[in-house]
Amino acid sequence: MPNRTIYVADADLPIFEKAQELAGENLSATIAQALRRFVEAEEARASGYEEITVKVGKIAHSYKRFRGRLLAKGRVRNQNETRRTVYDVYQTARGKLALYVRGAPNWENPKTWSYRNWSHRDWSQWPNTDYEYRLEVYETLDELKDNVPLELYEAVAQALKGDPEGVEYLDI
Repeated sequence: MPNRTIYVADADLPIFEKAQELAGENLSATIAQALRRFVEAEEARASGYEEITVKVGKIAHSYKRFRGRLLAKGRVRNQNETRRTVYDVYQTARGKLALYVRGAPNWENPKTWSYRNWSHRDWSQWPNTDYEYRLEVYETLDELKDNVPLELYEAVAQALKGDPEGVEYLDI
């Protein structure tokens, strides 16, 4: 195996020593692993992908992170316009489609306030369980189709056909 010499600045020496301590005898493999992650992240970023972090859950929330690029967004009001659902569709760095869905009360609608019959003065009664956050992953555009509104599906299909930035160029 060929040898490579890495020169380390004096200021960076403590981090290399800590890495050696954590890696045990194989600092070379640790450095190679870090470089692989760096190259993967930079290639994804250069291709228009960024790190996306989303909240998931209804009662208890956790966070999920992936590399993706936004293809399309949409919003639907439902249940007598007292609720709204917001959709974001991303293409992941591995070519899958990530659908981020957020369901919440439609606070813009006065019916929502009377529907909940809650007092704006009593914040302890804030209806936290009325919010739901989901992340769903689909292998193909066809799998996504039945899980989003038709107009959003068409916007995603258009974005996948067009410019890598998801913008349709009009020659007008």
